[in-house]
Amino acid sequence: MINKITLSGFAGTGKSTVGEILKEQLNFEFISVGNYSRGFAMEKYGMTINQFQKHCVDHPELDNLIDDKFKSVCNTKSNIVVDYRLGFHFIKNAFNVLLKVSDEKASERIRLGNRQNEATSPKEIKLRNDTMRMRFLKQYNVDFTNDNNYDLVINTGNLTPNEVAQKIIKHYQESKALIEIPSINFHLWEPCNMRCKFCFATFQDVKQTILPKGHLPESEALKVVEQIANAGFEKITFAGGEPLLCKWLPNLIKRAKQLGMTTMIVTNGSKLTDAFLKENTAYLDWIAVSIDSLEGENNIEIGRAITGKKPLSKTYYYDLVKAIKNYGYGLKINTVVNKVNYKDNLTEFIEYAKPKRWKVLQVLPIKGQNDIKIDDFKITDTEYTHFLNTHKNVETIVPESNDEIKGSYVMVDPAGRFFDNAQGTHNYSKPILEVGIKEALKTMNYDLDKFLNRGGIYNWNNDKHVDLISE
Repeated sequence: MINKITLSGFAGTGKSTVGEILKEQLNFEFISVGNYSRGFAMEKYGMTINQFQKHCVDHPELDNLIDDKFKSVCNTKSNIVVDYRLGFHFIKNAFNVLLKVSDEKASERIRLGNRQNEATSPKEIKLRNDTMRMRFLKQYNVDFTNDNNYDLVINTGNLTPNEVAQKIIKHYQESKALIEIPSINFHLWEPCNMRCKFCFATFQDVKQTILPKGHLPESEALKVVEQIANAGFEKITFAGGEPLLCKWLPNLIKRAKQLGMTTMIVTNGSKLTDAFLKENTAYLDWIAVSIDSLEGENNIEIGRAITGKKPLSKTYYYDLVKAIKNYGYGLKINTVVNKVNYKDNLTEFIEYAKPKRWKVLQVLPIKGQNDIKIDDFKITDTEYTHFLNTHKNVETIVPESNDEIKGSYVMVDPAGRFFDNAQGTHNYSKPILEVGIKEALKTMNYDLDKFLNRGGIYNWNNDKHVDLISE
């Protein structure tokens, strides 16, 4: 959840003053990297802040020292306001604000603020600002002046500090109201190498209307991931189609992890190679494998087979879950209970695999996705309960009936739009890259209570990871 506010901008934009107001009005702790840097520069080096910033150009290890300190502190706290130019880059689950002002207005404010030993002319301020921007670009490849890095951008030139603070509070509270469910599924890839006849996310409607290739270009997919992270989502699941058909999936996973999110993929397992497992251990936390049956005939009837004809063998599934766990990934298994497999008994396999979660979903009819063939696979509540009773002694089972599924997932389609299935069909938003996260979410019908009641919150952490955000 979003429980932090970062304030970025050049000198004289009002970060410290506004931060103090936000501290009082929100009852948050206020942390100022700027104030710390001034004191550090004088105490350790006898330098003014202007001299120290010039010194840092040739001594980037000083930036690393300060950034590591505040990254560590701020990511272990909640309910904080942070005056920190790179806060948007280093601090997780934050509402990020950029404050702007002209060099002339900044000069006036710094003079009136009586900051000792600070350059105050517009020319000196511009030079200081340009030097700082280039320093961070060289050091971190990050431009803190880019509006796209922020949830809110305010020109403070003609506003009082209190007016700026009220704008921030208003937008922050609106953002919190919208981002209630902390996890999101990004169905980035429509193509699939299997032909599951009950699939509730075929996206043929998307492909036939606005996205002929069935996916966004890599650059746009990365931007969608960045906006999702900046909005405060804590966990992202990459799904399809079959996401492992996407050649740049590792780049999306890496970026999501660097931005502080827990990462997961949902796959049919057919493309899950040893090379992929080895190469993605640093950035991928969880792997969910879709396994409906261990019987080849059942999987052919279901379509859970390559091109609908070649099912994966029982031995393959046993070897696959072993490999996933050997590499240290968190393992989930997803099973869709339908007319073909509701009498199956997977207890022996599940006890061998020992997934952290075994999600057991009742096959779901969705208009526009699986209308043509779904009648052959729909089951009654009694048949669904039969499957659950067969596996009642499996500790990690997580049942999800039709009612529990609908409206309880925040999802993004291959075109980069939010969608919900609350009414038994797909309801799409406008593209995230066109209108932004907050605007796109306004047309969605997501149910927080359903999300919580189906166990959407659980321990997402995976201990094999170190802090990778600074890479």
